[in-house]
Amino acid sequence: MSASASPSDLPLRLSFLDDRAKARAVEAVRAFETHTCAELVVVVRRAARSYPEAHLAVGAACAFAALVFLLFSPIAFDVRLMPLDTALAFGLGAGASLYVPAIGRLGVRARRRSEALETAAKAAFVDLGVTRTKGRTGILVFVGAFEQDVAVVCDTGVSGEVRQAMVAARPALGDAVRRGDVKGFGATLEGLGPACSASMSRAIDDVNELPDEVG
Repeated sequence: MSASASPSDLPLRLSFLDDRAKARAVEAVRAFETHTCAELVVVVRRAARSYPEAHLAVGAACAFAALVFLLFSPIAFDVRLMPLDTALAFGLGAGASLYVPAIGRLGVRARRRSEALETAAKAAFVDLGVTRTKGRTGILVFVGAFEQDVAVVCDTGVSGEVRQAMVAARPALGDAVRRGDVKGFGATLEGLGPACSASMSRAIDDVNELPDEVG
């Protein structure tokens, strides 16, 4: 992990995969946990899963557009080369979808991205051992860079008030991810600490059971 940077040193837009963004998230986790016994874990993934159907859909759309152009353009094209041109358009579209997330998202419905994010978050919740706290007080905030959104998973020991606070904060966290607003993301997490302290206050002998580093 790179050295922590103050919020004022961060650019207005920054990838959440950047080490500076992760360092800012660590600061936010630690600030959050000074107010509450809840254990916060932040995970950032390039994508919740692979989306081969997105690349196929974008490639197919490009191939269809190319074929329409070849058939109806006033310019005369060699019919024998049209299959090759169409295949080339498909490859270029699929490749652009694979390497440019903004294009790839066009091939996946928002609901499908949201479902993938929720599934990946629940898997990470178990795989990363967020369930292993003594009081089952773990909270996972899962960031999907491709999906440009977050999912929140709370353990069974998390109070109803804290659950509600996390659910209420999810739109703000997701909006910060979409805008690349690392400052706003961190500030929202930090602001949740005092809000959670009423029903899950931090004890004097409270032990940090989960790592603060971004997974």
